Amino acid sequence: MILNNPIPCDQEILAQYLGTFFGDGWRIMSMFASESSPGATLNVLLRRGSEVIRITSEVEGRYPAVTPRVPSASVFERTIWEMNGIIPEGHEYLVPSIYWRKGNGHPLQKGGYFADGESKIPIPKNHVSGTGVFEIPVGPVHAGVIEPGHFRFSAAGEPILGLKVHLGYAHKGIEKLMEGPVGRNLSHLAERISGDNAVAHGLAHAHAIEGDTDIPDRARYLRSILSELERIHNHLDIVAGLCTDTAFSVAASYGAEAREELLRANYELFGSRMLMGNIVPGGVKKDLSADRIHKLENAVMRAGFAAMKLDGYMRRSPSEVDRLDTTGILVTDDALRLGTVGTVARASGIVSDVRADLPYDAYGSLSFNTIYKNKGDVMSRAAVRVGEVAESVSLILQCITDMDYGEIRTETKAPEGFSCGIVESPRGELLHCADIRDGNIWRYSVRDPSVVNWPALELAVLGNIVPDFPLINKSFGLSYCGNDL
Repeated sequence: MILNNPIPCDQEILAQYLGTFFGDGWRIMSMFASESSPGATLNVLLRRGSEVIRITSEVEGRYPAVTPRVPSASVFERTIWEMNGIIPEGHEYLVPSIYWRKGNGHPLQKGGYFADGESKIPIPKNHVSGTGVFEIPVGPVHAGVIEPGHFRFSAAGEPILGLKVHLGYAHKGIEKLMEGPVGRNLSHLAERISGDNAVAHGLAHAHAIEGDTDIPDRARYLRSILSELERIHNHLDIVAGLCTDTAFSVAASYGAEAREELLRANYELFGSRMLMGNIVPGGVKKDLSADRIHKLENAVMRAGFAAMKLDGYMRRSPSEVDRLDTTGILVTDDALRLGTVGTVARASGIVSDVRADLPYDAYGSLSFNTIYKNKGDVMSRAAVRVGEVAESVSLILQCITDMDYGEIRTETKAPEGFSCGIVESPRGELLHCADIRDGNIWRYSVRDPSVVNWPALELAVLGNIVPDFPLINKSFGLSYCGNDL
């Protein structure tokens, strides 16, 4: 999607202007700074259904914060402050979101940034106090195979009174690494932003670099197949994980086995368990023969039946239902206020899906239902995932039926100006933006769905007991490295 005609806005009225859009039902998709000389350009991307607009504002060093009027801007403004050195004045919680160190300059500045002489920024204590209130620090090192993140609870006994999530331990400098000649194929880097969403990140990157290139039809269908395979194995992982966290061993083992079978099928069909190395600008690298298509049909049908059976195990277990039902509720108003996306938003009654609202690749030719619930609890988030597995199976079978033989890749001509790729990853709306100037990527921005969903987790745990936090966290299914970049 090319967005070369932004709406300019003076920095002094930017907060008021965005507040008006927010009141009219628009949501901030992404907000980031693209440095120029002097100052920088703030890019704000807004979406309402199938409408996407870009607002820009020229700033020098500081500007009136947007967060007081649009709460979902908070995490973006914190990132702009720490990564670009631009101060959003009036922001009430200006602590790092990624980079907990302060040096001479800032990480995304043009020219070199040297880590020599950096000092660590300490994690602040929670502002909750009272008789019997204590603080529980958890992480960043966790038991088992899990990404690093620090959770700081305020609790009175077992009920949670407050939670602050502090991330950044998996920061890799992805956005800076993306800068340079636009002709480089950096799909392998995009795929590794968050490995279990390799297809989604690779696809968003490809869309940003392709611009308006006409992609072969067969490649569009193959991309959609890859996207839905990724969605299935992610959802199976989360639902089986919920069973693990409630000690429902039989169901957990069944779900893990079903996911493992699909991952092995991925490897056999596409050469990678996580489907890496398939999406490239201009199309895909690997085609499917008739024999492999038959194997694909069998694999996704088995995965679909497994998801239904796993759902049945959970719903027939009174103890499992007791743990999941009414736990970790995120009400619709809070989900809207914080700009949540994906399964988290749909489980709280927000009917939004990029595949339906802004169809890309083959989705405009396919039929599917947007699965949603209204209760906003752990059980609802699990139910949305199970429902989406069934829809993914249907979408893959439609692709197999509809796609014809033909080319799977074409030459691309990189766009000039501001280009973005928007896709629906297993976690939700995913956005890659490229500010391209004279054949070079001047600024590259990635907004993983986890970035806007982590703040919602802080609300969903309130009033629940500490032992239920792993369940709530698992039901959100967020990425640490996708947030940290």
